[in-house]
Amino acid sequence: MVTNPMTVMQRENVRLQEENQKLQQEVRSHREFIAVLTDLTGASSRMHTDAELMPLLRDIFSKALRLLNAPDGSLSLLDAENNELQFVLVAGALAEELVGYRLPANEGIAGWVVQHGEATLVHDARRDPRFSGSIDQRFRFQTQSIAAAPLIGDGRVLGVIEALNRPGGQPFSELDLALLRLMCHYAGEALANIERSESNQ
Repeated sequence: MVTNPMTVMQRENVRLQEENQKLQQEVRSHREFIAVLTDLTGASSRMHTDAELMPLLRDIFSKALRLLNAPDGSLSLLDAENNELQFVLVAGALAEELVGYRLPANEGIAGWVVQHGEATLVHDARRDPRFSGSIDQRFRFQTQSIAAAPLIGDGRVLGVIEALNRPGGQPFSELDLALLRLMCHYAGEALANIERSESNQ
């Protein structure tokens, strides 16, 4: 069977157009990420009080979810004394219900991130043995994909950011995780700076 040369050219043209669109999207993402890091660097260097911390964390959190194209997510802080994670910032379907909620610091993907001090990707939550469905069951939510990274300051895990459920059933990528890890680094150092400032007063 002889393949029509025009058909081959059309397929190659479509492939090249799709590849070009993907590259353009990556360039836009990188440019936006650089702009975000520039903003955060300036903001974190000017922050000296606890009152300035929450606006900065909120800014980091919202920009992280936007960069990862995640409609749902959370920022939890570690209560080391009680060994619990407390949801401080929540975006998406559970924004009103989950703020203030606590769970054991060794439970679920967030607990795994805190215990190991490592970022992780979960492509299908139901098939990951680390996943806990307790929040899904309690709040009638369905977690599908996850990108999660620890907030680390002064070498200690202080919390975790989770981005959830990328639209279209697409999993988060290693690039997404690298971006989230860097943003969590800024958040963790900001938390540690505030703790140092308060201890020196």
